[in-house]
Amino acid sequence: MNHVLKAQQFTPKLMSLIFNRAAELEVIMHDKQRHEKLGDLLSSEMLFTIFYEPSTRTRMSFAAAGQHLGMQVIGTENAREFSSAIKGETLEDSIRVLCQYQPSAIVLRHHENHAAERAAKVSKVPIINAGDGAGQHPTQALLDMYTIKKELGRTEDLNVIIGGDLLHGRTARSLSYLLAKYSGNTITYVSPKELKIGNDIKAHLTKRGVKFIETEDLESVLPDADVVYWTRIQKERFEGEAVIENSYHISKKHLKLMKKKSIIMHPLPRVDEISTEVDDDPRAVYIEQAGNGMYVRMALIEWVLGYLCTTSSDQ
Repeated sequence: MNHVLKAQQFTPKLMSLIFNRAAELEVIMHDKQRHEKLGDLLSSEMLFTIFYEPSTRTRMSFAAAGQHLGMQVIGTENAREFSSAIKGETLEDSIRVLCQYQPSAIVLRHHENHAAERAAKVSKVPIINAGDGAGQHPTQALLDMYTIKKELGRTEDLNVIIGGDLLHGRTARSLSYLLAKYSGNTITYVSPKELKIGNDIKAHLTKRGVKFIETEDLESVLPDADVVYWTRIQKERFEGEAVIENSYHISKKHLKLMKKKSIIMHPLPRVDEISTEVDDDPRAVYIEQAGNGMYVRMALIEWVLGYLCTTSSDQ
């Protein structure tokens, strides 16, 4: 089975296959006749979306992706409060039971790290990790890389700033893994010292020979950036500790320091870390980034179910 559990599992060849299909699907979706025929592709398949944590973009884009491909989509949100988990049922038992209802795949978001891997061990159908605690968010990382390629035309030789809450932010972690797959990329981590990226990520980058630096001074590194990837403070993940307030607010003054050919990204939701006055700048692509998620997830669903074929050397 083609589970989607972590960003590290995707090779550049496999990502190229998914990205090319995502671009093709975007064209098809804007062609009424081809769009109508697309709905026949997976009409015999069923997708379950099981979310133990709140979500807007990930949950809705997976549901939209499945329905545009002709799938039946059945889901639950806030399963942490409104499923048998509240009665003490284990994740493993929930997955075993859900498999009895014959879904084709299960999209899972969970509040615990490594939950998707636990689910995959007992599942009879592919598991797609839609975010597990502060661990990983592989499908977000895929759509992030797709956005970078679409906007800048390359995935190599990039100077990428990743900033904000890097301690709790699973999107920052997963994107780091994918950036490390391509040659010549440099990552600059910008955060308060209390919210620095995990040592496991730094060890991974060091092992792969990826250049990275850490700083608290955003303005000093903006002029060289091709990509500014910003994240919010993950207040919901501060368990029993004082919340670190956001000391970074990207505004028009920061735009003046950036290259004309660069982009500002954000996995969303945004709170106040990027001013709304930035939205009209053509370099601000976070809304389009969210839209790209549907096409990437459509292609990913096809791959998971065996409709988008790869050779063994691609995986």
